[in-house]
Amino acid sequence: MARLLLVDDDTAGLELRKLILEREGHQVSAAADVAAARSLFLETRPDSVVLDLRLPETEDGLALIREFRAAAPGLRIIVLSGWTPDLDGKPQARMVDELLAKPVRSAHLVSVVAAGATGPKPK
Repeated sequence: MARLLLVDDDTAGLELRKLILEREGHQVSAAADVAAARSLFLETRPDSVVLDLRLPETEDGLALIREFRAAAPGLRIIVLSGWTPDLDGKPQARMVDELLAKPVRSAHLVSVVAAGATGPKPK
């Protein structure tokens, strides 16, 4: 299974998604803010990142997308956001592998994560 980093400032949703994905057999780290996300990214070297854009500002999520993509070109980046239009016209949109709108069904999130669970995609 995959090493995942979940990033969301909605701590209740973050913990719920963490539990669901762990139950599926993934190794999951969770960060509720940008600083923790950066630290856990370096510490855990995840295969995939699932992140919200507004952390609390849209630029926070966009910055993480740029940083994570630069540090790990093969990383799978899944954006899970209640404000998907925040990516419209942004260069980061091309850096994202999946864009999911909140609320997302748990089964759909699990299937999207599982599709890349074999590890990072080749670039």
